[in-house]
Amino acid sequence: MSLGDHMDEILEDKPDPLGEVATSAFTSITDSIIDTHSAVKVLAITATAEIGLFVMFYFAKDKVVEGLNDSEPNVWIYSAIAIFVIGFLTAFAGFRLVADRLPRLGRGITIWLVAGAAGVANILLFYALLVFQLRN
Repeated sequence: MSLGDHMDEILEDKPDPLGEVATSAFTSITDSIIDTHSAVKVLAITATAEIGLFVMFYFAKDKVVEGLNDSEPNVWIYSAIAIFVIGFLTAFAGFRLVADRLPRLGRGITIWLVAGAAGVANILLFYALLVFQLRN
């Protein structure tokens, strides 16, 4: 048995600590949004991040594109994940703010579907801002 085979066996038995931390952190954030105060806190953070991203794209789009093109391919993945999470948490917190006014049936599943769709829409929005040129 070679050293590479032995290392493969060792790695297969080990859990993925990075995946566990990311899952735990995301679950902690979504579980913490239980009332109006916590939803407003999350909305304040995510709305500020969203506005900051829009301002960055508006004033320095060429620098953003240059930085993304000159970097490693993983930067695109991490950027997409960050933009998804911002959109997801914004919609999740917003949905929790108005959840009491909605019918109780299916509310638990609907919040995840709406928030997931908002995260994907956020990625598409920022991709469109990167790709399309605004007319002057």
